[in-house]
Amino acid sequence: MPSRVPARQLGEAILNAAQSGTYPESEDIISADFPPPAFPQALKLLEGAREEAKIRVRKSSKSSAQDIDGWILQAKQLRTDIETAQSSAADILAKAARDEELRQGVRDARSKLRLLEQEVAFNHDLAGALEQVQTARSSIGHIQDLLGQGHLFKAVERFLRGESELGSLHSDGNINANSLLQHEVRELHREIVRDLTRGWHDVIRIDTQAFTVSLQDDLEHLSTLAQALQGMGLLQGLISEFADKLESAIVKPRLHLQANIYDRLLIIENETLKVSEPCSPLDINRLFSDMDTLLNFLQTRLPPSVVGPLSDICGPRLAESLIATRLSSAVPQEIAALKNFNNTREEVYRFSEVMISHSWPGVHQLRAWTNSIPHVWLEKRQRQSLDHVRQLLKRGFGDFRTVERVETQTVSQQDHLYQGNTGKDDWNAEWSDEEDRSLANNDVRQQNTTGDDEEEDVSAWGLDEGDEDSDSKGAAPSATDDDEADAWGWGDGGNNGEDFEAPQHKTVNPANREVNGHVKSRRGSEREMTLRENYRITSLPVGILDLINGVISDVDTLGKQDSRESSIMSAVPGLSNLPSLLLVMYRASASNFYSINDSGLMYIYNGCLWLADQLRQITLARTQRLGDSSTKALRQIRFDEDIAALEAFGRRSYGKEMDSQRTIIKDLLDGAQGFSNSTEPPFSQECDLAVNSIVNRLRDIHKQWKSVLSHSALLQSIGSLLSTVIDKVIIDIEDMNDISEPESQRLTAYCKQLIALEDLFLSHQQLGSAHSGQQDALHLPAVYAPGWFKFQFLSEILDSSLVDIHYLWTEGGLQLEYDTEEVVDLIEALFADSEHRRKAIAEIRRSAR
Repeated sequence: MPSRVPARQLGEAILNAAQSGTYPESEDIISADFPPPAFPQALKLLEGAREEAKIRVRKSSKSSAQDIDGWILQAKQLRTDIETAQSSAADILAKAARDEELRQGVRDARSKLRLLEQEVAFNHDLAGALEQVQTARSSIGHIQDLLGQGHLFKAVERFLRGESELGSLHSDGNINANSLLQHEVRELHREIVRDLTRGWHDVIRIDTQAFTVSLQDDLEHLSTLAQALQGMGLLQGLISEFADKLESAIVKPRLHLQANIYDRLLIIENETLKVSEPCSPLDINRLFSDMDTLLNFLQTRLPPSVVGPLSDICGPRLAESLIATRLSSAVPQEIAALKNFNNTREEVYRFSEVMISHSWPGVHQLRAWTNSIPHVWLEKRQRQSLDHVRQLLKRGFGDFRTVERVETQTVSQQDHLYQGNTGKDDWNAEWSDEEDRSLANNDVRQQNTTGDDEEEDVSAWGLDEGDEDSDSKGAAPSATDDDEADAWGWGDGGNNGEDFEAPQHKTVNPANREVNGHVKSRRGSEREMTLRENYRITSLPVGILDLINGVISDVDTLGKQDSRESSIMSAVPGLSNLPSLLLVMYRASASNFYSINDSGLMYIYNGCLWLADQLRQITLARTQRLGDSSTKALRQIRFDEDIAALEAFGRRSYGKEMDSQRTIIKDLLDGAQGFSNSTEPPFSQECDLAVNSIVNRLRDIHKQWKSVLSHSALLQSIGSLLSTVIDKVIIDIEDMNDISEPESQRLTAYCKQLIALEDLFLSHQQLGSAHSGQQDALHLPAVYAPGWFKFQFLSEILDSSLVDIHYLWTEGGLQLEYDTEEVVDLIEALFADSEHRRKAIAEIRRSAR
């Protein structure tokens, strides 16, 4: 229940809140009710406070009464000033209104004055225009009278002199009289132009059908006519037309060859120059004589005002036509004909002097062409050679040619070749993939011939395998370049041969190696051996070589002392580069050219090999014949870069073909799916199909390449493909964790199918013994397929007992091809876990240590 508070305290609390905004501190007052009886007391307190406030205000007003009076006086003065300013502004506005009235009057006066001035000016212009019309009409009438009387040149002179008068008619086209006079002036100008043009054509007649040019008036009249035409601005156009017709009627028919047999001639009859019918054999002297006749005809029968502009147009055209139609074609392609061509050069020089004497332009083109004769001849020779290459490509493969590769090398008594060549020449039996890749490690000279027994290096036959000499040129390719390094061992260089692992059964000892022209000393006796092989090429490289020999012959001919004064001597350096250009075109076109044949890339390889060998022989022969003479060095044609490019291109082609065949073989082998489940249909059929396809594929490739590649290259390529197969088969079988007995028998059958491919690796002598029925012919798959022995051991392991495997490991040479863990893994996959298996594995591991 709220407490009861006296009404006065409640009123004082309200008064304090109104005066100072304070609230009571007593909780009783804050929480107390405000009863109606307390209102009078609160109002009384508020009224008392208001009266006290009024009293304080009055006291304050009395103390500031003087300041308020001053403010009132200032306000009254301000009002007076405002009224005075308003009165002044009204006077100013009144004066401004009066000034505007005066200005308007001035504007009206000026407009009237301007109108009067325009009227005066119009009258003056009208009088002048009438005078001009009268003068122009008089001039037009006078000119018309002159034309009517036949005085054309006087009329032209009067027209040109009064041209300013007549031209003033164009100043005002609003006058009807001017429009009429302008029409008369245009008609008059058109009539004068027509008469002058007719006079020009009467004097100078050109018939492009009859090939004639006639000048039928005297020189003075033609000069006057040219002056009149020049004044009328017609001369240049007529001279341009004359130049075009002269070229069509005279120049082109004279320069155009008639069936490359007969020439037309220029004939002057009276005042007419004409071109005769084809009647004269081709003669460069008569041609330039006719050109002299043309220039003299124009020079003597035309005034300088016509000859000058005409020569500016016809001179360069005549020189260009001579060069395009006759001079360039006159450059002979055969060097033997160059002596007669000197007469053409002399005629060109003489004619250029004639043009200079007549001040005709075009001499620069003729002199420039004379200086460019070596370049023109070289371009024609290049086009001819490239056209021959294109013709070779169009003719197709042509006749296949079998070429022989001959190499001679010195071998020591320790070499297998030396020891084994007494009875039958089984040198092929000692080749290896590594040996045939050693060409890049030797500075060899190879020879392709049909009967020459010249002795050369035989590194391509693998007779110089052994320690690499630090001074030998090049390096063997890495193992990743098998497809490019096979077939006589071309390599890209950059390795030292350590990437190749020679077969373990290899018995060939290092042969003598020639370093810097000195033969290494060897123990025991030595002798030379000549090795020969045949392979096939197409007609294209033979044709390319014939072209190169022709270029070399020309270079040698130009290099002779009696040819030093030849006009094309400066073309010798460019001609020396032509063989490189032919070889570039051969390399660029060979891929498309050979693509029509299944063995095209191998033909490219053979062609590049043959060309490289022939270029080496050419380089060697020229070096020996020309020596080190500085005068002869100019004629040297170096083929080092071309040989390297050919060999690289051949390697790429060979490698591309090998990659393609490897891809096919791998795809076929992938059909076996790692030989898993090889005894369960349908997987067994897939495995049978894969192995049979691979065997057939390799035999087909051997049959296809047998007539293309040399025997050694054929064995290496087939060996590389077979190595791909057996390596994949070995990996797939080794990856099998469990091989049942049926699977083992099936895998053994597959291995024997592949082993039967060894009949593809017969040497030349062994082929004869095999055909004779001898069964002791030695096969060489291990030489060309490094994993061959390992694959044969795998076949035996799959078909052997633990005892047999242990025997192979300890006595049969299995350790040479397999490491311990490989054999252990195979045993664990083939045999179930037993005491015998554990014992065999332990003995194998113990014997390995």
